[in-house]
Amino acid sequence: MEKPNLTPLEGPCVWTGESLAAAEGWRSVVGPGEAAALKRAARAVIATGKSLEAVRRVDFQVPEMQATWARISRELEHGHGFVLVRGVPVEDLSDEECKFLFWGIGLQLGVPLSQSRLQNYIAEVRDIGEKMGQATTRAYRAGGPLRFHTDQCDALALLCLREPISGGHSRVVSSAAIHNEAMRRRPDLLPVLCAPFCFSRQGEEVEGEAPWYERPIFDRSLDGSFTSLFSLSFIESAQRLPEVPRLTAVQREALDLVAKLAEELSTTIELRKGDMQFFNNHVVYHSRTDYQDHDDVAKRRTQLRLWLATPDSRRLPDGAGVFFGATQPGAIRGGITPPTGRRFAFEEWHSAGWTDADLRMFRSGRGA
Repeated sequence: MEKPNLTPLEGPCVWTGESLAAAEGWRSVVGPGEAAALKRAARAVIATGKSLEAVRRVDFQVPEMQATWARISRELEHGHGFVLVRGVPVEDLSDEECKFLFWGIGLQLGVPLSQSRLQNYIAEVRDIGEKMGQATTRAYRAGGPLRFHTDQCDALALLCLREPISGGHSRVVSSAAIHNEAMRRRPDLLPVLCAPFCFSRQGEEVEGEAPWYERPIFDRSLDGSFTSLFSLSFIESAQRLPEVPRLTAVQREALDLVAKLAEELSTTIELRKGDMQFFNNHVVYHSRTDYQDHDDVAKRRTQLRLWLATPDSRRLPDGAGVFFGATQPGAIRGGITPPTGRRFAFEEWHSAGWTDADLRMFRSGRGA
């Protein structure tokens, strides 16, 4: 194993909850004209009769929002790594229409990925009775609070369709800031966090894959690009596997430090109906607070979720291939391979409806 890079991280991705609240660029509101254009685009693709997964980037045309897509892309990879967009027009749309709307938006930023062995490219985040702490539980199908974690994609996107009675707020934190604060407070633990931990695949391994894999919490590629992977639930699940080495006392101490710093440095955002959130999983952890949900199933807290590979993504360390697949920048990567079917909604950028001009613009790092 190479000696870890023990220098502080710099740039707009290093922020605290307090500094993010005062910053610009990471939040915006959809205007009335833009909302109308989004609804027209969603209904237009539905009218074609195409299935959701057959809709390509070029099928969802909203010229009024092109500058917004570019700003979101830049903010995710070159800015704070987190974006909040309010006012998405879900009020007048059915859940099915909202899926086409959100799918079209996701295609403006990347390519959707399979989120489970079920090959679901778009997931409904709501409580269907699964219990946290079990070996095969996926958090998006369970209720209650969630601890800070990352997902298996370059960018995570969420769209709020229905709110709970109370609670269920989103929490975000800069993993780059956690890295720097861990270095400042406990430099002795940083090498531990830059060394491998064992993560469970939660029963979603396919033939040829072990039920667990090894990755550090903090890592950097050869060009210096930072990435962080964190999920206490998946680490704890791996500990139930007999072939996985037991966590050492110093490893547990290091994980406790990361969890503590995530609480200290985070900010909480009250999610409203029509809110969209985007997270760069390499530099941001997310979680949610506990909530009181509706008894009526039709009214329960519901969000739509996309995992996206993005065209301007960073280079990843070679070892991240066990988790992401490809490690080169701008690759279609991440997601979970189903036993049969496709890991990616589209196997390459052009088949997803991205033109060479689109790719050049997004990969140039230009915003609006």
